[in-house]
Amino acid sequence: MATSASADDSAQLEAVVLSALNSLYQPHLTNPEATRAADAFLRGFQLTPAAFDVCAALLDQLLPSENNAALNSDVVPAVFFSAQTLANKLRRQPSTSTCDFCAWSTRIVAWLSRSAKLPKMVVTQLLLALVATLPRLQPQDLKLQDAQNTASLLLAVIRESYAQCNGQSVVGYALLHLAQHGVTSTVLAELLLLLVEEADSLAERGLRQRMQDEVDAWAPAVLDQLLPQVMHDASSTHSVDTQETVLRALTSWLRYVRVDAEVVVRNPLLHSLLGFLARDDLFDASVDLAVEVVRSYAHQNVVVQWLAPRLISLRGAFGAAAEVEDVDTCLGLCRIFTEMGEAYLELLLQQHAVGNDHAALVDLLLDCMGYPDAEVADVSIPFWFRLLEELQRRATPALLAQYKPRLERLATLCMQKLQFREEFPTLPLDKQQDFKGFRQELGDILRDCCQLLGVDAVLQHCVNGLNQIFQAPAESRSWEAVEAHLHCFRSIAREVERTKSNAEALDAPITLIFQHLPQFADHPAICYTSCLIVSRYAEWLRAHPASLSAQVGFLNTCVTKSAGDARYAEWEVARAAASAVRALAMDCWSMLGGDIVAFYLHIEEHELMVVEDQVLILEGICAGVASSGDMARILSLLDQVMKGIGQRLTALFASSAAKSHVQVGLNELLRLMAIYEYLDITKLQGEKHPLVMLTEQLWPLINQMLALYRGHDELVERVCRCYKRILRMCGAEIAPLLPQLVDNLLAFYQAEPKSSYLYTASMVLKFFARGRTNSAEMDSLFARMLFTLIETTTPIFASVNDMEARPDVVEEFFFLMERAVRCVPHVLAAPVPGSASGQDRPLMTSMFSCAVAALAISHNDANKAVLCFLEQVYVQSQTEDARVKLASLCTSSNAAHEDSNKMLVSYLLRGVVLGAMSPTRVDSDYGSAAGVMLQLAKVNGPQLQLWIAEWFEQATAGTFATAAVNFLTPDEARDFQSELFSAANERAFRRTVRHFGKLCASRNTSLKDCERQ
Repeated sequence: MATSASADDSAQLEAVVLSALNSLYQPHLTNPEATRAADAFLRGFQLTPAAFDVCAALLDQLLPSENNAALNSDVVPAVFFSAQTLANKLRRQPSTSTCDFCAWSTRIVAWLSRSAKLPKMVVTQLLLALVATLPRLQPQDLKLQDAQNTASLLLAVIRESYAQCNGQSVVGYALLHLAQHGVTSTVLAELLLLLVEEADSLAERGLRQRMQDEVDAWAPAVLDQLLPQVMHDASSTHSVDTQETVLRALTSWLRYVRVDAEVVVRNPLLHSLLGFLARDDLFDASVDLAVEVVRSYAHQNVVVQWLAPRLISLRGAFGAAAEVEDVDTCLGLCRIFTEMGEAYLELLLQQHAVGNDHAALVDLLLDCMGYPDAEVADVSIPFWFRLLEELQRRATPALLAQYKPRLERLATLCMQKLQFREEFPTLPLDKQQDFKGFRQELGDILRDCCQLLGVDAVLQHCVNGLNQIFQAPAESRSWEAVEAHLHCFRSIAREVERTKSNAEALDAPITLIFQHLPQFADHPAICYTSCLIVSRYAEWLRAHPASLSAQVGFLNTCVTKSAGDARYAEWEVARAAASAVRALAMDCWSMLGGDIVAFYLHIEEHELMVVEDQVLILEGICAGVASSGDMARILSLLDQVMKGIGQRLTALFASSAAKSHVQVGLNELLRLMAIYEYLDITKLQGEKHPLVMLTEQLWPLINQMLALYRGHDELVERVCRCYKRILRMCGAEIAPLLPQLVDNLLAFYQAEPKSSYLYTASMVLKFFARGRTNSAEMDSLFARMLFTLIETTTPIFASVNDMEARPDVVEEFFFLMERAVRCVPHVLAAPVPGSASGQDRPLMTSMFSCAVAALAISHNDANKAVLCFLEQVYVQSQTEDARVKLASLCTSSNAAHEDSNKMLVSYLLRGVVLGAMSPTRVDSDYGSAAGVMLQLAKVNGPQLQLWIAEWFEQATAGTFATAAVNFLTPDEARDFQSELFSAANERAFRRTVRHFGKLCASRNTSLKDCERQ
């Protein structure tokens, strides 16, 4: 009866599993809630002991019994799930497990031999399960009956190798067992692939060492005989998939197993590598193999001498592929050549005689750089950086003489590869950014070439290239080539600046380029780069003022053209021109300051540029006039600039349609932000700071703006950025206005809470509460500010919906509270103002409860702020000289306090175990669950240990269908707690939390997501 009941239970569980799989893999037949429930059930089921028997029974039932029968598509999900479950469970079994691994290996081999047409994903899972049993087999498990069938050459090879191990090899056991059962060569090829990869990833050191010793011992046989024989069998049946698997297996054996160079050199498959590379269907796998051999055996001279000439002989194949524009083939071959260059770099620098293989390799990589498609050239970029770095480090006359023509060719190729295409502005933004990044790298290579060839040589290269272009007939000139040479000129500016010796020799070619710069600019792309050249060479122009006037006129022309030609807008010429004027204002103020101010006012009046570009010029003007230290000129400039700002804002507020013209206010705030940021006046001779005077004038206008647009987030943010800059730039001089600023913040925050006001309040503390010597008046101001902000914000924490609707407020509020812990902890320790006697609860107590409540939402930035605050509270309380220990206000014998602390631990564990927080919040440097748990452990370790144990007990209670945490075994939960509280140091404590979080994340995902991965 007991057996019958057990069988009935097992059959019922099988039916439930099949039903859940049907819901998961046919979601169109079920509702989303049923699909999620099925997923949760199946994940929990995989962790139960019953999963072994149920999955084995399903495989027995569903796998075809005839060797050539295909698996019914309807049962593939169930078969895959069963195989995957067994693989996962067997892989997780410790070496001390009582599981009968021998029996499982026998059953798995039988399943693999049931059909030659099993889907590959099923075969892979079954093989993973088989490999998991091998390191756990005992010597008595390795006895196999010798099959009489010797028709298979592969079986004969395996038997011979197994015999050499005296029948005591788990690798030989698996291979011979499968071969005797007549599995396909595809299965054997994948087994060889998985064997070596899984051996390297075993967690237990003893098991890993056993398997590593086995694969090391089997490596010569695998490389010399088994893989070549499997490839031969696959070639006979034209099985491309198997051939590809063989190449992937060979790649892995070469990566994870160290074999003698002679074994590598004599490998039959490597002797056929060039033939494999010539086949489209095996090309990618062959490239990976070639790269691995180069990388893994770069220090084996026997391998290098044998392999390098063969791979360099692919130069003809690269040329042929380039001729027919076969980008994929060129990319693959370039990968091989680049890997060779990096791996053999030492040889390239030691043996540099003309005509040898190493010089040929550099020439081959130059061919790759010359390929028209930038994607191919980009592959070789890392090699050039390494080569140039090493040449600079160990430069000798002989070495530089050898490489000089190649470096000159490299510089020429860089100038060619820099060229834009006409369609560039129409490309997707990501493609544009990719190409700009590529150009940046080429510019960096050119700078390195300058150090080896000399700046004058590269500069003359640019000049010669431009001369050749302009000597050609006008109709044949390429704007792309002109722009590319000018971009190179811009790229080497840093090296020009660094050149101290022979600097005068550079002046002639630079002057020549600047003289002709306006003539070059007959295309918007050339104008764009030319403007950036002016910006980059502003210091040189200051030292050569004769060239300045022509450049100012040129920039004015660019701005005028940009206002009337859409092509110039596409290439952002106005933005580049504004950057150039900005640089000239900063570096050439004494010569051009007045002209640039007039230029700015003209552009502002006639709106020849968008406001963002105008602001670039205004930044340069403010920085330039500030550097002059001329107070009269500074005040005059402020009057000129503020006149327009005041007029436009006054007109805005007087307009009946002001509500719909918020952009005017946004634009003027951009100008004000630039003034406050760049008018950095450090030398005051008793005068009142100009920015303080400006602030006094602006106060009514800012208040009007906030009153009119208080609901507009971006405008409020810009106003608050102005406040921040006021506080930073004016320092103590703004202190008399601080109460008024705080009153403004509080009034507008109470009217409509916005995160920007909280950020500004944090800046008030940052700049005015740095020490403990604040006056009573300042302390009172800070206390009033914090209490009002807390009182206004606290209601948000009563509702999860409210917090989720305003995560930015939650974030900035707790960053403000963290700042308060650092700067004014005594304010947080004070009782809530106005509370009844006997109810004088400190602000900190309320803040702690709010912080715990705020962890109920899953929002990375908000969670980070809360965790930073909590972490700082505990850190502050462990500081020996702290006058008040804030953490003591969060814990007491009060039941409500204990509930808050237990709830905090619950939220932290939900973040780590259930993924309720972003993975970055589990353990980052600051503001993480691990960080807060660490500080809690320091404050009260035994209590934390008790709370964690209680949480796991509750979370794992029930069946795997009902438990909140159904993807961990009780042993895993206990091991985590044991390791956590026995950690030797803080780093080990954090590492334990981090690794456990990763384990939970790997389990706490949907089955279909696991399948996709």
